Amino acid sequence: MDTPATGSAAPARGSNNLTYALIAGVIVVGAIFAFSGSAAVPNNWYSVFKAVHVLFAVIWVGGGVSIMIHAIRAQNARDPEGIVTVAKQAAFMGEKVFAPVGLVTFLMGIALMINTSWGWGHFWIVAGLIGYASTFVVGIAFLSPMAKRIDRSAEENGPTHPETLALIDRIMLVARFDIAVLLLVVLDMVTKPFA
Repeated sequence: MDTPATGSAAPARGSNNLTYALIAGVIVVGAIFAFSGSAAVPNNWYSVFKAVHVLFAVIWVGGGVSIMIHAIRAQNARDPEGIVTVAKQAAFMGEKVFAPVGLVTFLMGIALMINTSWGWGHFWIVAGLIGYASTFVVGIAFLSPMAKRIDRSAEENGPTHPETLALIDRIMLVARFDIAVLLLVVLDMVTKPFA
């Protein structure tokens, strides 16, 4: 006789297998695209580095914007429980997704620069590096620990406790600025101002 846990494990496993197969497919097709691109680029490795750089930046920035939208919706609805849920998700995403994806984005940017003759002194490069550094440090040093503090305070005191609400207000303020910096870095990288 199947137990509910046994019956529900099969669809999850099948869903995970599909997810892994789709990720593998994206990697294979992405590699084919990168190595056969017709754009005038220095070499095929440049195309690979750029593809990974942009793809990971999309995951990082898009994920951050998505979390911020959910948090703003919960805050506007005056839903502390919803914000605490978003804070839990943000803590997980910050540690397990955004930090590694942000680091790969940075490393691929460095690899891009090594494979060109652009030089490091351009405004858009310096601004991008400063923006990246600031948002990476804010995420690791402030946002992730603060999200954990919100979760802890909500468990100990409740989501509507003044301490929890104060922590929520603080993280929302900093997170808005952090997302703004990320978006400016994207615009900086795309437009390459003052080049």
